[in-house]
Order: sequence, then structure tokens, then C-alpha cells
Amino acid sequence: MSFKALMREIIEWIVIFGTAFILVALLNTAVFSATQVKQTSMLDTLQEGQHLLVEKVSYAFGDPSRGDIIVFLENKYPENYLDRVRIFLTDVGDILKPPERKTNIRMVKRVIGIPGDEVDIRGGKVYVNGIELEEGYVKGITFQREQPMPVKLKENEYFVMGDNREVSKDSRTFGAVDRSQIEGRAVFRFWPLSGFGPLE
Repeated sequence: MSFKALMREIIEWIVIFGTAFILVALLNTAVFSATQVKQTSMLDTLQEGQHLLVEKVSYAFGDPSRGDIIVFLENKYPENYLDRVRIFLTDVGDILKPPERKTNIRMVKRVIGIPGDEVDIRGGKVYVNGIELEEGYVKGITFQREQPMPVKLKENEYFVMGDNREVSKDSRTFGAVDRSQIEGRAVFRFWPLSGFGPLE
């Protein structure tokens, strides 16, 4: 094989792998992504170490609903397209990094209140707009924390909590989550296989 033919073949392989990497990166950040549960704040719904499929398309055309299990960026508030491009580029750089070295930190919680709702916690129970919330998924007792109650949610604000209420760091501590922080909805557990299946 001549040097010219060899170089052509090398370039073709670079283009193939480069294109595949870009497609994977785009799918992993724009359409869906995978995330890992790193804490026990969502027990018994989610177990620490489980891997989740996060669907992002529906939130591009609509907003989160009460009961959705969402994935959001902690302490990041993308305000424009350029901010999202920066996050995308960081995510691409994080693809091959181990979880503990990833730059963008994400949290997994359940939506309890949506814009316009009033959320209150009394006697270990959660009330939304004065009505006690039926929460068959909850582990433990729901205590009030640092945030004063009741909370009236403004436009683009969401009140989120972990299902394992006694250990979860959530809106009771850090306040409402802004809509711009929310990336997608966790829809499926795919690893380990013992927990394989859709989320409710």
C-alpha cells in the first residue's frame, strides 16, 4: 500500500470515529442522556448506583408536571443559548471522565409543586394548594427544613423533594429550582438489570 493510500485510509477512519463521537455526544446531551443515582435521597423508588435514562424532548415542548422525576443542574442557571452551548461542550469533555470528576453536577428529585402552587409542610405531611398530597412513594417522615413554609411558587419555579424525606437535600433546604436548571425527565432504569424497567 502506498503512503498516499495509507494516509487516505487513516483520514477516513478519523472521519468515521469523529462523526460517531459527535453523534453520540449530541444524542447524549440534546435528546436523551444517562445519569447515575449517587445518593440515597430517592429510596425506595431509586437505589444508589442505578443508571437512569433521561428523556429531554418532552421538556423542549412542554413543562414538568407534579410527580415527574427530574434531572437538573445544581447551582447552574443557563440563561441563553450560549450558556447551553458551554454546558454541552463541558458534557462532551466529561464523557470519558469517571463520575467523581465530571464538571456538571446533576440532581435527581421528584416535582412536588409547579409554578403558581402553594406548598406547605405540616405534621409530617405535604399540602399543595391546601390539599394533602397522596404520596405512596415516600420513605420516612417529611420534616420542614431551612426554607420558611408555606412557599408560593413564582413563574418558572419548581418545588422538588427526594422520596427518602429524612435524608434528602432538596427544596426544603436550597429553595425552588428554576426551570432553566431542569434538563429532562428520568423515565427508565437500565442498570443493574435487577432494577430494569420504567419509572412511575
